[in-house]
Amino acid sequence: METTQRLRIWQGVMFVILWSTYGSTYLLRKPLGVVKADLQKALEVSALGLGWLDAALLLPYAGVSLMFGSVGDQLGPRVTLGGGLVIASVATAFISMCESYPSVLVLLAVSGAGQALCWPASCTMLARWFSDAARNSVFGAFGTCCFVFGMAGTTLAVYLRGSYGWRVVFLPPSLFVAVLAMLVLQFGRDPGERSLIVPGRATAPAGTGSEVSLSILSVWRLSLVPEVSLAMFCVKSVRYALMFWLPLYLLLSLDYSQTNAGLISTAFEVGGTLGSALVGVVVDRWMGGRAILTSALAISASALSLLAFVMLASWGPVFHVIFLVLAGAFNCGPDILLAGSVAADIGEQVGGATAVTGVINGMGSLGTVLEGPLVGLVASTLGWKAMMPLMVILSLLGALAAFRANIINVRSLGWVKVSSAEVA
Repeated sequence: METTQRLRIWQGVMFVILWSTYGSTYLLRKPLGVVKADLQKALEVSALGLGWLDAALLLPYAGVSLMFGSVGDQLGPRVTLGGGLVIASVATAFISMCESYPSVLVLLAVSGAGQALCWPASCTMLARWFSDAARNSVFGAFGTCCFVFGMAGTTLAVYLRGSYGWRVVFLPPSLFVAVLAMLVLQFGRDPGERSLIVPGRATAPAGTGSEVSLSILSVWRLSLVPEVSLAMFCVKSVRYALMFWLPLYLLLSLDYSQTNAGLISTAFEVGGTLGSALVGVVVDRWMGGRAILTSALAISASALSLLAFVMLASWGPVFHVIFLVLAGAFNCGPDILLAGSVAADIGEQVGGATAVTGVINGMGSLGTVLEGPLVGLVASTLGWKAMMPLMVILSLLGALAAFRANIINVRSLGWVKVSSAEVA
């Protein structure tokens, strides 16, 4: 078999494996949003306490991403990704046996820590298999896994809860993720380990001695990292707030049934899938490779879509779905670019792709940590109808940060390549 044909086959195999494995982490996360009302009753938890469930999952996620990204570079993406999935799947499975609020908090924390480096490890491994010119398009297609599996996770959780009770919703996803972890550990090799060379890779592949150990402060001093991180902070806080709270918001504010609220909430993931799939093509073909500018414009459009949802809520379910699809598309496309191709490019230029991607994604995850208590606090003091205006404000702040990053990038002639032949 010719080397080029072998490379294409392995590129396809690795893309499918990584797409499935990282996407499967959403099968572990999504049940929490569906069963919150059940947890509130079974464990006698307040609205603010429900918010701390989000924090229990996402605070360790953010902390490990920020502080231990360099460990992922040292262990390698295969061990980091496969091992993290095993830890997360076991912890999530045990939630089904919990009888107390503290035990759920502990297991969510372990699951979050296990998932923390899965995204940067996936990005690092994926980048090694494809040329620089294809990077935005590949990452855009790869990012659809978050939303396809997000929709699947919600739908599966709704079905399992309705058929078997809330405890069962954690078991099938955990088993599936554990199986995929074994596939990663078996097949997740770099091109060089399979005697293959990827044409068009300007950066040195891992394993050549180019890796460096970067502290969080060293990463933070790199050009564009603070601004991109702030944009991610806002984008991911909105995304996760809607992922975890939208079913309950629709139930309590717009009088949907619990089942319909869970299903309608998937409109945001539908939009996210479309936005992620198309954003790389838009950047490459119509935006001249300007990923950061594209992100800034899209985040602004997401804020406008959420504002329309709030102001026109009386128009009914059809318009609820339309505005949620638009909000998801314009929110999730930038998420993939900023935490994926942009972060990977910055990291590879300094020999620490997992560390840099971990910090940017980790800073975004700090927003997801704060969204839980913040939404819970806002709901407790101002009512559930105040949740969506909060999402609009956060989106606008994220857009401002992304516009500032674009200005810095243009002035510095940049860290992030802007030509379609050298996609960031």
